[in-house]
Amino acid sequence: MRIHSLVWLLGWGCSCAALVGCGGGASAAPPAEAPLAERAAVAPAPAPASNAETAKPAPSAAADEAEAAPEKPKAAEDPNATREVTYVVVPEGLKVTVAGVKFTVGASAAQVGPGWGVKLAVVASAEDGKPHSLGSPKAGPLAFAGSVTRKGKSEPEAFGDERGGDGEQSIFGDDATKFTRTWPAKGVRVLGAGDALDLQVALWGLGANADSRRPVKKFCHVRMEVGKGKPRAIVEPPVSASGK
Repeated sequence: MRIHSLVWLLGWGCSCAALVGCGGGASAAPPAEAPLAERAAVAPAPAPASNAETAKPAPSAAADEAEAAPEKPKAAEDPNATREVTYVVVPEGLKVTVAGVKFTVGASAAQVGPGWGVKLAVVASAEDGKPHSLGSPKAGPLAFAGSVTRKGKSEPEAFGDERGGDGEQSIFGDDATKFTRTWPAKGVRVLGAGDALDLQVALWGLGANADSRRPVKKFCHVRMEVGKGKPRAIVEPPVSASGK
C-alpha cells in the first residue's frame, strides 16, 4: 500500500514538471522584429503627385529657340514678275484688267486738220479696293507706237513716243479715273484717203505706288483705214497678248 502511494506521488510529480515545462512554452517571449529588408518591403509607397504637378509640361528647348528666333523679313516683290492681263471685247470697246485695275478703252475717229486721227478714251477703276498709281508724263498715261501705211507706198512709216516729263494719276477704289489721248502726235502726218493705221498702245507705268510702277507694254491695239466718209476705229487686244 505504501509502495503504490509512492509510485503515484512520483508520477504526479513528473506530471507537474511536464505541466510546468508546457506552461513555460505558452508564455514564451514575443518573436524578434522582422529583418530590415522585410520592413522595407512593406513600407508605404509615397503619395502620388497631384494632377497639377503631373499635367505641367516639361520646358521645351525647341519652343524656347522658336520664341527667341527673330521673324524672317518678307520677300520683296519681284520687279520683273509677269503680270496677268485679261482682255474682254465689249460693245463700247475693250476691257483690260491688270494688277487689280480694270480699264475700259474706247476708240473713235477724230477729225484732225485736213485728215483723220484716232481719239482714245479710258476709264479706270480699282477692282481690289486698293490705291494704284499711273505714270502720267506730259502726254498722259498712254504711250503710242506703230506705223502708217500710206496710199500707194509699200513700206510703212514707223513712229514712236518719246517720254517727256513725269507725273502721276491716282486710282482709288470705284472712283472712276478718266483720261484721253488723240493720235497723231505732233510731227506725225494725219491719215488721208487710202491710208491705214496700226497703233500699239501701252501704259507708261502702273503700280501700287510711284516706286513700284512698271510699264504695261501690251495694253491694246487700234487699227483704222480711211476710205470714203468717216472712218471707223477698232480697238482690240494686242496681236501678241500672252504677256504683260
